[in-house]
Amino acid sequence: MKKIISVENSFDIIIGIIAFIGFLAVLETFIFGKHYIIPTAILFVTIMLANLSFYGFRKNRIAKKIMCWLFLLLDMHLFFALFFSVKYRALLGNYFEIVCSFLVLILSYMLLKYQKQNELF
Repeated sequence: MKKIISVENSFDIIIGIIAFIGFLAVLETFIFGKHYIIPTAILFVTIMLANLSFYGFRKNRIAKKIMCWLFLLLDMHLFFALFFSVKYRALLGNYFEIVCSFLVLILSYMLLKYQKQNELF
């Protein structure tokens, strides 16, 4: 039996959790917020992320490459935020450099392992 929680499926799990949270956000916005347009936009993103996660677990190379590119963009966003961010720096205060650099290092390591494990490039 294959392990579900592994480096090979790390981004699949993260994307799946984000999709589940998006589904809960759609329900909350639709039921409690009484909004109808906003949940539709959130639902679109949630369905796309859920499909990426589903096909990533099925070892679809295209889905895994898309997830790798998405997390590379997130990693680059965090890297440039270290130098140019005003909003995150104000939000986290003195802990900004520690938190952001830790996230950049962890995400870069995960990207490298994910790419090598799945032989994407």
